[in-house]
Order: sequence, then C-alpha cells, then structure tokens
Amino acid sequence: MSEDWRINLERFAGPLDLLLHLVRKEEVDIHDIPISSILDQYLGYLALMTELDLEEAGDFMVMASTLMLVKSRMLLPSEDVDLAEEIDPRYELVQQLLEYKRLKDSTQALEARAESFARTVSRPASARPEPLRIEDKSFEEVGLFDMLAAFQKILDALGPEANRSERRVRIDDKPVRAYAADLHERLKKDGTLLFSEIVGGKATRQETIGWFLALLLLLKKELISVAQGDDEGELRVGFREAAGTVDLEQEDDFR
Repeated sequence: MSEDWRINLERFAGPLDLLLHLVRKEEVDIHDIPISSILDQYLGYLALMTELDLEEAGDFMVMASTLMLVKSRMLLPSEDVDLAEEIDPRYELVQQLLEYKRLKDSTQALEARAESFARTVSRPASARPEPLRIEDKSFEEVGLFDMLAAFQKILDALGPEANRSERRVRIDDKPVRAYAADLHERLKKDGTLLFSEIVGGKATRQETIGWFLALLLLLKKELISVAQGDDEGELRVGFREAAGTVDLEQEDDFR
C-alpha cells in the first residue's frame, strides 16, 4: 500500500485501550480475563488495523504476542505444579492493565473537572468551539474500536467475492487527504451523515477504506464528531466548525 494510504493517529488509541475495551465489552472481571476469547477478538481487530495500514499496528502486534505467550503458559501441563505457589500467567498483564486503567480514569476525571470549570468561566467567542450539529440525542460518542467493529461489518457486507477481487488489483489511488477534503465539504453542507450515506451503495472495498480513513483523520483534527445508536447501529458523522482555516489537501499528516 502506498504512502498516500498510511495513517499516523498519534496515540489515538493503544494496545491497552483495546484490552480494556474488550474486557468491558465481555463484562468480565479484569482480574480473571478469559485469555483465549480476548485473544481471538484482539487478533480480529489487529487484522483490520493491518489492512487499514495504521502505523500503530506494530504496537498492537507486540501485545498480541504477549497474549499468545500468556495463553501458551496457561495451557502448559500442571500435574507437577503446586497451584498454591504458582503465579497466574496473567498476573503481570492484569497489573499493567489495572495501572493503565487507574491513570486513564484519573485523566478522564481531570478532564471532566476542567470542562466543568470552563463552563463557569466566560471565554471569548473566538475561543469557544461551535456546537456539534448532531440532532439525534440518542446517539452516544463512540471510540476507535467501536468504529472499527462497525466498519468491519460494512466490509463484511461487501461479500467475499468483492473482497477477493479488491485484493488482487488496486483500482483506487485517490489519496486519503482528498477523501478527507471531500468528506469535510459534504458535512459542512449537510451537517450530519450516516457512514453508509457517505460511502454510497456502489463503493469498492478500497473506496470504502478510503472514506473510513478520512473519517479517522478528520476526527483526529477535531473537525467532526462520530456517534452510534447502539452496538448494532450505524456510525453517524457530524460536522464540527474549525477554529481556523484548514486546507486538508495541504496537510502533511493527511497521507
């Protein structure tokens, strides 16, 4: 895949974020992670991220290797092992995940306090962002991994034949930054759009990937907001007014 399709999300989300997402999704005790089930789902996300050519996928591969190692240790014969003294192979990973969760929760609490304080202190009009134009209040803000899961369903709907043909020959060399510029203009005009409306009914696999990468880049630039009705619902994309003038065609990180 060419450099025009390579994306750097700059800590958009990391391997531990994905683990926390999967633990919460499965509604399991963080101290008793079902490694086999979590690993299978983790590898599914990793495969999609690799296809999207996200630069951070390398970090996720390291975590996948760690999960595989933990799983292999848990499968070792234990006839001669004193279970009272044996350390759970998941222990180190769980401790790392708990510490990360504590830091993440603290960060979110500080951000909530800052937001609350900002609402009580008047700011110049130029410093206040425009309100989002998302009208459906039932939609909730979603994270990267929720978007990836919804996007995977869209790719699956294209069918296996389309997927195989798209892998054999690349028919779309349009840079992601061009998709981003087009999407931003459409949202500026319409306010909100479902992702299916953005893609259209006759999009190829590569075009669908292009629109999704454009969505991620605009989200990174805080030029849009993405919401979802529920786990099965479609992604809804909303326009966010930029603080200044942004020329998406000239952005260095829109590659």
